[in-house]
This record gives sequence, structure tokens and C-alpha cells, in this order.
Amino acid sequence: MRLTDIDLRLLRVFKAVAEAGGFVKAQAELGISQPAISSHIANLEQRLNVRLCNRGRQGFSLTPEGEQVLTETEQLLSHLDSYAIRLNEIGQKTEALVRVGVVDCLVTDANNPLSEIMRDAQAQFENLHFRIGVYDYLDCLTELRAGRLDFAFVGMSQGERVPNDFEAGHVYDEVSGLFCAGGHACAKTNDLGSLDALLKESKISAHSFLLNPIDEDLDMRLLDEKSEQSQGNIETTTYLTLAGSHVGLIPVHFADFWTTEGRLVELAPERYRVISEIHVLRLNNQPQETAVQWFWEKCMK
Repeated sequence: MRLTDIDLRLLRVFKAVAEAGGFVKAQAELGISQPAISSHIANLEQRLNVRLCNRGRQGFSLTPEGEQVLTETEQLLSHLDSYAIRLNEIGQKTEALVRVGVVDCLVTDANNPLSEIMRDAQAQFENLHFRIGVYDYLDCLTELRAGRLDFAFVGMSQGERVPNDFEAGHVYDEVSGLFCAGGHACAKTNDLGSLDALLKESKISAHSFLLNPIDEDLDMRLLDEKSEQSQGNIETTTYLTLAGSHVGLIPVHFADFWTTEGRLVELAPERYRVISEIHVLRLNNQPQETAVQWFWEKCMK
């Protein structure tokens, strides 16, 4: 097996779950919901072709294979983190630098103030540079904790809380809706009852930071690890939706190009639209340089 960024992300989730002693207990560390954690662990088990843990009425426990994977994971991640620290120490910062992580596809949202804040910051400080990386939610937390990011712009469901070692500020809201291709069965009915029935039989793809989508009936289908559901980034969801194989939960601003062309159809927006709160995160009690602190305060306005 060749390790990818996805594998490393899933291994970090597995390590957090094993150390916490269960999915629910790992929520505070990971900052994602129990169903999302369950989905990540199921994905890792599928990729490794092994059952890592027992979960159910008897409680949480690692399988013998899970114990072995945990040992290897701890050694691997320890080496990677030490390597990253040594790399960071090689160079000395000679110019002001603000390092920002963002989740994918926020740039098409007119409500996103990041570019405007960057422009104002460059006018405020001489020789200011930005380093921007696109990550998923969990990788943003990892990069912040490792000291490789100053801030991260992430999406969270309404009411979700970030881990205790982070400070968060609400920046703006992003609206997502359910979309399908024009030829999909769901596009051919205007009756909500018929649409509900079709959706429950459809493959649904949702970007990973929407942790509490839609309603109780569809919520279980979206997040059940055994359902016909894909949980990845927004571009992956959009590809699947355009291809007609899935119904996609996609930000409205990102889907706008294809809806204008008629290639995507939004399904019952009065019923199925959901809100993601876009927050800016940073570590608690982290010493900040002047430009970094200014940037944070600007995001809070």
C-alpha cells in the first residue's frame, strides 16, 4: 500500500479515536461529529482491508489487528511530525509572512472576505507575503497544531464546536443545496413526497465539513457508513453529480456556473438548503506577530 494524504488523514483520525477510547470521546479532539468519525474509520478499514475496532453495545475496543496498526501509526506520525519540525527550523523568516489554510472551493463565494483582507493587509504592512494552502477540515487542524499555519478558514455546521485548543471566529455563512444532473430521476418531479422517496434511493455525495445535513430521514442516509454515500471534497461531489451517478450537496455559489448552463438542477431549495458557518481558527494562546494579529482582528470585524 502506498501512503497518500488521505491515508495519513485517516490514520490521524484512527489514532485520536484509539487514544480517546471511542468515537464519541474523540469528538473534542477532532472537532467533527461521531457519524463523520465513524465514516472515516470505515473508510480506513476498507483501504487496509482489516477490521480495526469493535464498536457496539459491548463498548469500544481495538482488534488485535487494530493494536498493530496503532503501533505502526504512532511511529509513522511521530517521525513525520519530527521531520516537519526540522524542516521548519532550516530557514529563518526574513519577511513578514501570514500562513493561511482554507477548505476547498471558497474562492467562488462573493461573501468570502479573504482576498479583500489580504489586499488591505498588503497596504498596511511592507514586504508582507501570504502562503495559502487548500486542505480539508482535519488537515487544517493538523497544520495549525504543527505550527505550519497561522489561521484556517473552515466550514462547520451550525452549533458545532471547535476543539478546546482552538479559538474561532464566525466570518460569514455559506449556503449549500441538493443538486442533480438534468437527466437524473430527481430532476423530473416537483412533488416533494415523490422527491423524498427518490432521494432515499439515490446515491448522495456530501462535502465532509457538512456534519448535520438536511433532515433526520436523510441525515442517517448521508452519514451511515453502509449507505450509498460518498463524503469527500466539493470538487469530487460536483464531478459525481455532473456525471449523473449521485445527488450532490454542493455550495450554491460553486454550483452556479452549471445551474446557469442547465447541467445541474437544484432540488427543492425551500426544503433542502443548509447553512455552513465559515469560521477562522487559530490556536489558543499562540504568540502572534504584528501582521498576523492585525489579520486576525480584521477577520473578526
